[in-house]
Amino acid sequence: MNTFWNTLAFENLEAYNAGSDLPNIVTKSFMDTFTVGLGGTGMTLMVVIIMGFFLKSRQMKDLGRLAIGPGIFNVNEPVIFGMPIVLNASIAIPWIITPLVGATVNYFAMATDIVPRPTGVIVPWTMPVFFSGMMATNSIMGGILQLIDMAIIGAIWYPFLKVQDIANLKLAAEEA
Repeated sequence: MNTFWNTLAFENLEAYNAGSDLPNIVTKSFMDTFTVGLGGTGMTLMVVIIMGFFLKSRQMKDLGRLAIGPGIFNVNEPVIFGMPIVLNASIAIPWIITPLVGATVNYFAMATDIVPRPTGVIVPWTMPVFFSGMMATNSIMGGILQLIDMAIIGAIWYPFLKVQDIANLKLAAEEA
């Protein structure tokens, strides 16, 4: 898909440089910045924040705090394999739904001109949230949209993480 997304980004860059309306929403920058760029696949930056600071089990807290550093730069393997998210049926629902909801919200925010469309600049996928949104759209609104995304992600993931946390607490109590 990169071939298509990069072509669409280039069309936006040409339009931006010419001072014209930007024709495309879904571009390489849209995908990297407003889907994968929120903590990696599954949008897990907010997940590790919730785990590290809002859950009670030692396992979830430790893993969340360990994974925050890499998560800021969209590297989420520590939480994907540490939780684990991979092959975890109870986590599959938010893992699949969150990117779909996030991409839909972002698309409509741009389609309705609440947030500017990506200008065609290819933002590195390791750029942290807020800054990447501003760089992709050349507007603070891009960064604000990412912060709104983080709140939506947290609302979707929290109930599933809480169930996992309770299970971990019960298991720890049984082992003690």
